[in-house]
Amino acid sequence: MTLLMVISIGRQWPAIRELLKDKKRLALCFVSASLISINWLVFIWAVQNGFVVETSLGYFINPLLNVVLGVLLFQEKMHPVQWLAISIAALGVAVMTVQTGEFPFIAISLAISFALYAAAKKKTTLPAVAGLGMETALLTPITLIALAYFAYVSHDSEPRTATTWMLLVLGGPITTLPLVLFAAAAKTVPMAAMGMLQYIAPSLQFLFGVFLFHESVSLGRAFGFALVWLALIVFSGFVIASSRSTNARKTS
Repeated sequence: MTLLMVISIGRQWPAIRELLKDKKRLALCFVSASLISINWLVFIWAVQNGFVVETSLGYFINPLLNVVLGVLLFQEKMHPVQWLAISIAALGVAVMTVQTGEFPFIAISLAISFALYAAAKKKTTLPAVAGLGMETALLTPITLIALAYFAYVSHDSEPRTATTWMLLVLGGPITTLPLVLFAAAAKTVPMAAMGMLQYIAPSLQFLFGVFLFHESVSLGRAFGFALVWLALIVFSGFVIASSRSTNARKTS
């Protein structure tokens, strides 16, 4: 309902009509819908089962993985400094894997699914809100079947409180608002600044996991996180320096 209102206000129905005429882009939209549903399911399961810190790791790795996909899928060029940042992040994941004895499946699943989602969205070239609306519409039949299964086959008939229903209803606006703001900011905010701002959410997730939900962070995992943060500093520092250099050449 929220998306229908926003699409109407933003007058994005023509973009959706054009998409429905293009089978290739429609198929890509279904792929992106599947990827974001995987991402959300993994994230929700992880939060409910006490893995908030690991979810933050996934979204720290995601921007770096976006760069790798840019090279592999869109023939974008990468500087050796950027490859160095990717290598440091990979080392951080390896350290955590060795220290804990378990591969960080949650973090890697979140990073890969969201990076592939971004790549699919780039291919569909659909406005953010209209794209999310189409993805939601494509997933609706599957969602209804799943809800029916859990309600009548798995007998998931646990009563929901008024607070639970209120939170579920608020899920629509809460999900849509950041996307609308991001789409608006992308038109005016420099890419270097956008890249830095992208790390605010996983940083908050990490702090919530440690200080609000009291999740333990071992020394080995902390060292792995430190390597990932170092990779982000190297990568972001290079992007900012390159952006300043480009702007200086334009103004000279």
